[in-house]
Amino acid sequence: MYWLPKCPQLSQVRERGGTYVLSQLNKLKRQWLSIVVLGIAWLMLTTALTATPYVKRPLAPPDTSSPQATLKSFVENVNKSHQIFMVAYAQYLQEPQVFPSTSVTEKVEQGKIIFRRGMNCLNLSEIPPRLQEDWGIEGTLLLKEVLDRIKVPPAHEIPDTQAVRADKDLVKWTLPHTEIDIVKVNDGPQTGEFLFSAETVARLEEFYQKVKTLPYKPDATEGFYQFYISTPGQLFPLKWLEGLPSWLDELYWEQTLWQWIGLALSLLMALIIPYRSFRWNWHRVSSLSPPQRTWEILLPPLIAIVTLATLSYFLDEWLNLTGTVLLIVLTTLEIILWIAVALTIFLFGNSLAETIIASPIIDPQGLNASAIRTTLRLLGATVGTGMLIVGIEQVGISLIPILAGLGIGGLALALAARPTLENIIAGVILFADRPVTVGELCRFGEQEGTIVEIGLRSTRIRSLEGDLISMPNSQFAELELINKSRRDHILLRQNIGLRYETTSEQLQWVLAKLREMLFAHPKLLKEPLGVRFVKYGDYSLDVLIIAYVDTGNLWEFLQIQEDVLLQVKEIVKRAGTDFAFPSQTTYLSQDSGLDQQQSRAAEAEFQSWLSKEPPGN
Repeated sequence: MYWLPKCPQLSQVRERGGTYVLSQLNKLKRQWLSIVVLGIAWLMLTTALTATPYVKRPLAPPDTSSPQATLKSFVENVNKSHQIFMVAYAQYLQEPQVFPSTSVTEKVEQGKIIFRRGMNCLNLSEIPPRLQEDWGIEGTLLLKEVLDRIKVPPAHEIPDTQAVRADKDLVKWTLPHTEIDIVKVNDGPQTGEFLFSAETVARLEEFYQKVKTLPYKPDATEGFYQFYISTPGQLFPLKWLEGLPSWLDELYWEQTLWQWIGLALSLLMALIIPYRSFRWNWHRVSSLSPPQRTWEILLPPLIAIVTLATLSYFLDEWLNLTGTVLLIVLTTLEIILWIAVALTIFLFGNSLAETIIASPIIDPQGLNASAIRTTLRLLGATVGTGMLIVGIEQVGISLIPILAGLGIGGLALALAARPTLENIIAGVILFADRPVTVGELCRFGEQEGTIVEIGLRSTRIRSLEGDLISMPNSQFAELELINKSRRDHILLRQNIGLRYETTSEQLQWVLAKLREMLFAHPKLLKEPLGVRFVKYGDYSLDVLIIAYVDTGNLWEFLQIQEDVLLQVKEIVKRAGTDFAFPSQTTYLSQDSGLDQQQSRAAEAEFQSWLSKEPPGN
C-alpha cells in the first residue's frame, strides 16, 4: 500500500483527531497572534517538516525475544511511523504541486520501514498469502487502536527476556483482563519469537468494535485507523478531493460513500470489457479455421485476466477498500481470475495441438493428430487445474477437503463415466500399438472397410459398401483386426473348371501353358507358384492356380488378377476346350452288361496275388 494518500485532508485531520503537529497548527490559526509570532512559528514548522528522518538500522527486525519486548517494539514502531507520516503529510499540504515531492516520498518510505517492524510483531501465518499484506496493515492499526484505549500494565509486570530464560515453560502471556495473547512461535521462519497470536489477529476487528467508544489515552496515535479506512490511494490524490461534497465522505460499513460508488463503477467496467470482447471475438472466429481460430479464442480469457488483475490492484491500492468488503471482493475476483487462468492454459494446449497438426506431414484426421490433441488437452487440463488449486489456496480456500468430500460422488461419477474412460484407454492403446491407421483397409470382425478417423472415443470406418461405421474404441480394440493395407503381397487363388470332354492331351497342354504364363508375368512372385489338376468335380475337371501378386494394394491386385484371368481364358480357348458350367448330361444307349473277359482276367490276377502272400498275413 502507498501510505501517503491514506492521509485525510486538513479538515479531515481536524475532524478525526489528526496529529499533534497539525492540531497545534490549527490552534495557532484560530488564535489572535501577532504577525511576528506567527511568522516565527511558521518558520520553525517549515524547518521541521523539510528535515528528512533517518532510520537507524533499516534492516533490523523488531525485538520479539519476550512478551515485554514484543509489546514495546509494536507500540514504539507504530507511534514513530505515525509521527513520520503526519510530518510528511503536513509538508505535502504546503507544496504547490499535486503529487508529493521527493522529500515527502523519502519520509513516507522511512515511515513504511518502521511501520513494517510493528506489523512483524503479529503472527500472520493463518492469513491467506494473498491477503497478508492488507490484513497485516489493517490488523496493526486495529491492535494499536485497542491498545490506545485500554489499560496496559507497567513494563516491569510484563515478562522480559530474563524471565523467559529463567522459565522454560513460559510460552504465552495474556494482557490482563483481555483475550490478547502474546505467544511463542514453535514452527516456521519465526520460531522462538514472541508474537501476537494468530487467534488474536483473527479477532482484532471484534476487539476494536468493543473498545472503539472508549476515550484515547494521552500518548495514543489518535485517528490513525480512521485515516487509513477513509482515504483513497494513488488514483485520487488528496488535493483533488477538497472540492467533493462532505456527504461523499460519510462512512458506511467502514467505507466512504465515494468508495462504494467507485467500487460499483469499477465492477461495471470489469463486466462490460470482457463481455464486449467476447462478443466481438465470437463473431470473428466463426469464419476462421484452425489453427488461427484456436489462437483467436485465447483473446477473451486473456482480456478477462488483465481486467481482473487491474481491478484487484485498483480496488486494493488506489480505491483502498478495507475490512470485510476488501476480503469478499478480493476473494471473489481472485477465484474468477484463477478460473480464467486455468481456462487459458487449457485453450493454449488446444491451440498448440492444432498448430502442430497443421504441419503437412500430419494427417488432421489421423491417429497421430488424435493422439496430439488428446495429450496436449489432457496436459493443459492438468496444469490448469493445478494452477487453479494453487491460486485459490492463495486467498485461503483449500480445495483438498472439498475434493476429499466428493469421494462418494466421485466414485459414482467414475462408475457412470466408465464406458467413456474405457474408450479413452482403448484409444491410447490403439495409438501405442498402431494396428491400423487412417486410410488403411482392414477387416474387423466380420466386416471390412477403410479407416476414416480414430478419435478419442470412437473409430470411424468406411465400409466397402460405402457406409460410415462408428464403433467405440473399447469394442474396436477387442476385435480381431486384419490390416490388409500392410500386406507385402496378396494371394491369387483360382479354381478353373474344364469340360469333361477335354482330352488328356488338351488338359496337359492347358497346364503347361498356364505355368508358362504365370512364370513370365512380371508382377507375380516366382515362389511359391503352381498350377495343378486337382480333382474331378461334379461337372468339371478342376484346375487350381496359386500365385502371389507382388503388391499390397488391393486395387492394384485386382488389376493384375484381371490380367491373369484374361490370359487364362485365352489359353483355354486356344486349347480347343472350354470352361464347364453346372449341367447334367443324359446318355441314351443299350446296356451291354459287364465285359466277362476282362472280369475273369481281373479275378485270376487277384487270386495269383493271394497265393503269393505268406501264411499269417
